Amino acid sequence: MAEVEWRNAVSKRDSDDEFIPSLEKGLAVIELFSSKQPEWTLSQIARELKITPGSTRRILRTLEVLGYAVANEGRFRLTARVLSLGFAYLSSLPFSEAAKPVLRELAHRLSVNCIIAVLDEREIVYVARETHKEFGHHYVHVGARFPAYATAPGKVLLAALPPEELERRLEGWKIEAFTPNTVPSMDALRAELEETRKRGWAINNQEIFLGQRSIAIPLTIGGAQTASILAAVASTLL
Repeated sequence: MAEVEWRNAVSKRDSDDEFIPSLEKGLAVIELFSSKQPEWTLSQIARELKITPGSTRRILRTLEVLGYAVANEGRFRLTARVLSLGFAYLSSLPFSEAAKPVLRELAHRLSVNCIIAVLDEREIVYVARETHKEFGHHYVHVGARFPAYATAPGKVLLAALPPEELERRLEGWKIEAFTPNTVPSMDALRAELEETRKRGWAINNQEIFLGQRSIAIPLTIGGAQTASILAAVASTLL
């Protein structure tokens, strides 16, 4: 997936004289690391991103020198310093900090967890949250990412996209079933997005976690639906 997304960006750079290919490759390397695969070897990275071993070696060495990665017996892992990149983005969002008092009040008044999420291509990213009651293993931290099709805010934000942009993002998207309730097919997703577009809100009935339901509405900033706010609760409380 990471290799495909990185390759999709290549065509955009070819006609741009100010594009920096080395920076593109460095960011692509960082994005490879995940909770599912927190360690990579040099050769694995080179194969995954289809870049030369020499370029991969220089990128990894640069990340090491800057403190973003460490190596142990030929396997590379990111360090906590990478978090500073994400927090720089989160702190730059004016609504992220401004929304906290509102989220706190909603969480207390409704006895739910309240979260603000934004859409990043095919994923939603949690950028602010306030918790009324922990859901145990369902706890989701700021910066967490999930496939948009399996979440209430993701459906809200996908439904708000222009038709051409929506189809671009849906093309070739393979749906993974996180629970038996996850939307089963692309046709079913399209139908649900159409319904979401008409009613202006979306629900998540245990599609990403069993035992959790949520509802999301669009959050309009500067006249555009650029984020979504959701309220989540354990299904046993409903």
